[in-house]
Amino acid sequence: MLKSAVLFSHRHLCFHIFSEDHLHAGFRQELESWPQRFRSTFSYSVYPIVFPSENAREWKRLFKPCASQRLFLPLLLKQVDSVLYVDTDVLFLRPLEDVWSFLSRFNSSQVAAMSPEHEEPRIGWYNRFARHPYYGQTGVNSGVMLMNMTRIRHTLFKVQSSGIHTHEDTHHTHAVLLKCVYFSSASVNLLTPDGYFGSADSYPI
Repeated sequence: MLKSAVLFSHRHLCFHIFSEDHLHAGFRQELESWPQRFRSTFSYSVYPIVFPSENAREWKRLFKPCASQRLFLPLLLKQVDSVLYVDTDVLFLRPLEDVWSFLSRFNSSQVAAMSPEHEEPRIGWYNRFARHPYYGQTGVNSGVMLMNMTRIRHTLFKVQSSGIHTHEDTHHTHAVLLKCVYFSSASVNLLTPDGYFGSADSYPI
């Protein structure tokens, strides 16, 4: 995933890598071994997987550790304005900045853009099996998320140890995730009120 991002992009990239502690040295060794003509095109930081101190054990059990981590990125990367989160099984086939450009298309209230969970509703998971709210016709996929984290931190929601609470319950979903057995993609669907997240049709990333 990292190699494809570097190969196709024309701008300097900054990677924020979250992984288990025992993998950090391997990440650094591999990235530092790349040819200098590629190594000079990006910078990176490697972080441990951390959760709020209260109920951290429950959060770790709720999803796979790295899957849960994405829910806390706005709190962990406090100095980062925007980020493109991608799962490790993603490959870029065109410059990353093509996706990044969708940030400029956000209206004043939108905070993130994601792709539909499925392109064919007849075999989609959420519209056939989900017993909780989801966005649009097929739900959204959390494997690729373009996020304006400044807006998320200041206007949409805050993560608390007892779950994820929104600032205005009359307009947002109140999800107590610690008492639910949902995949991380499902938890993102629970937090996608109309108007705050870019339409899946408008932002086909």
